[in-house]
Amino acid sequence: MILSTLGFSPRRKFVEVSITGSFCPLNCPMCGGRWLKGMNPTLTPAELINFAVRAKDRGAKGILISGGLDLKGRLPFTRFLSAIREIKGMGYFISVHTGLVDEEDAFHLKEAGVDMADFEMYLDDSIIRKLKGLDVGKEKYLESMDFLLEQGIYVAPHVILGVPGDELEWLTDLKSLIKEKGLDRVIALIFIPTPGTQFWGYPLPNVEDVVRAISEMAGWAKVSLGCMRPPRIKRSLDKKLLGIVDRIANPHRSLRLKIVDACCSVPDIILKDFMEEA
Repeated sequence: MILSTLGFSPRRKFVEVSITGSFCPLNCPMCGGRWLKGMNPTLTPAELINFAVRAKDRGAKGILISGGLDLKGRLPFTRFLSAIREIKGMGYFISVHTGLVDEEDAFHLKEAGVDMADFEMYLDDSIIRKLKGLDVGKEKYLESMDFLLEQGIYVAPHVILGVPGDELEWLTDLKSLIKEKGLDRVIALIFIPTPGTQFWGYPLPNVEDVVRAISEMAGWAKVSLGCMRPPRIKRSLDKKLLGIVDRIANPHRSLRLKIVDACCSVPDIILKDFMEEA
């Protein structure tokens, strides 16, 4: 089945913040905190609330709360829970890049009004060590997802393709996970050899290999092509995935897609709230 593909680009209606600014205690091998620099820094609960109020006045309806992870792979959101609750009272749709969570974390996130978890999912122990530098197994990620789902939080798993040396054997586990948990969407991220990290200078992911993997995934769930992908393969990759994925984050301008003002992971049911006015 050939899908109609929409572009997604958070602008005015959907805003993104980092509660740690550009600081990331984990400083993982894959990123080194560099991807946080494009987010609005809100380092205290008061700053988060004030930012949300100003953004609301400009038309914001959704917010992604992200930040650097601690040494256990967790987002330090606890002291922001009351602020998140206040933001929910403003009518926001709230997504959080949770990192790993325990049962209590998931409960408190739901209680504060969090609607969605943008959740990095790893199903290969060696990839976890290679990219995140964490000495944990895939069971920790599966457990965290279960805690979130049990609280009724919509989970959008993000998986990374094109990692050097990855044979993608975990795709079989992903297929089973989607079926078992009833997940309806997966966000495909593409490995970037980021300057300043140990992966700088590694070869770019092969476009055809990535397209094959995403095409396979699209047989199990809807797939969004996420914003993380190397600029040098963006035009080619985006074009080849038209009709295979139904969403492309920050699509190459040559595609001229209709744009939705939101993250590419939001549930279909709220999509109309973030469509661009004609």
